[in-house]
Amino acid sequence: MSDELTSVFRITASLKEPVRYSAIREAVAITAKRFPYFSVSLGSGIFWHFLEFNDQLPRIQVEEKIPCTAFAAKRKSEPLYRVIIKGKRISVEFIHILTDGGGAMEYLKSLLYTYLTLTGKHISTPEEIILPSMPMSEEEYEDGYNKFFQKLPAPSKLVKAWHLPYKLNKRPKLRVLLAEVSVNEILELSRKHKMSVTEYFVSVYHFSLQKIFLSEKEKSKKRKRKVLRIEVPVNMRKIFPSRTMRNFSLFVLPEIDVRLGTYTFEEILRSVHNQLQISADVKQLSRFLSSNVSSEKLFIIRVMPLFIKKMVIASVYKGLASKRWTGLVTNLGLVTLPGEMENMVDSFELIPPPPNPKVKVGCALVSYKNKLRICFSNITESRELERHILRHLADAGIHVKILNND
Repeated sequence: MSDELTSVFRITASLKEPVRYSAIREAVAITAKRFPYFSVSLGSGIFWHFLEFNDQLPRIQVEEKIPCTAFAAKRKSEPLYRVIIKGKRISVEFIHILTDGGGAMEYLKSLLYTYLTLTGKHISTPEEIILPSMPMSEEEYEDGYNKFFQKLPAPSKLVKAWHLPYKLNKRPKLRVLLAEVSVNEILELSRKHKMSVTEYFVSVYHFSLQKIFLSEKEKSKKRKRKVLRIEVPVNMRKIFPSRTMRNFSLFVLPEIDVRLGTYTFEEILRSVHNQLQISADVKQLSRFLSSNVSSEKLFIIRVMPLFIKKMVIASVYKGLASKRWTGLVTNLGLVTLPGEMENMVDSFELIPPPPNPKVKVGCALVSYKNKLRICFSNITESRELERHILRHLADAGIHVKILNND
């Protein structure tokens, strides 16, 4: 992690009415007590970093232009998540050390319920929301990775992927583009191809990457890396019986190998569908889980001093991990709220963590009622990838609305 590669993501709920500071401050205090496993700061020992309890409330701050900024990891005066308000918007930003999108959304829904009831709203059936009065279960803070770990053969090694050729922005690098489409329209189109929305969107992303790759190939004949690969996170709570609020996600990596030739969109649709169906199988995901956890259990790793671990991990990430994929698509899925709360919340959106300098662009989807919000995090000078993707959706008959263009 660094000032630019922050590992911080944001989830935002837009309400029907402006946010009242006194009520959100009280709601944050109440909700923090119900989610004590998020009230932690980062400590460092001889061999490992560790999370230590911090009884300070998360910071409440006004929304700034640049989202997902770094936490001061060494600062012990606040936990590693924050609440952000502006106008009718309530956002939460979490560092991925604490949780993933699934856990953060559960926190935000609980915060929204508490805030709305404090402002006098009546919610008679708050189903599927963690209420302040509910007792905390040990499952909520269990380590899902270790709980479901079993020693398995490692996944196959991947060749390095091709990367977008664009120049990076000057600091601050991150720019966000937010678009909205109809859930019904993209769902109808996906079902026409007998695919999920995630599969369809990843296919559009692949097809757009291929267009850029082919245009760049014409400019330069020296293109050794000719695999286009997209990282697609998977919520492991849907795979294993876990209620943990801690980070519990892995990813699958659908790819197209353009060394074999140019793919039609129909070919990409079939390939992505089949790859995601196979890769998201519990046995395949268990191999990735095993690979991730096994390294922690190696004796040489356990006894290695922390300052050496940090250098080794940074070197491996820069030289290996960040070169394995071309882009990222994360889909938080459909957000549901009790009927009365639905009338008080207008929309949700998810901003993924700032991408690394190799991947350059990341994308996040979240659906709520009939609104699918598409958010691109981009650290380059170009918007070409976003234009290709959104134009493809529009040409397919989907109405695309650009909500901002920072």
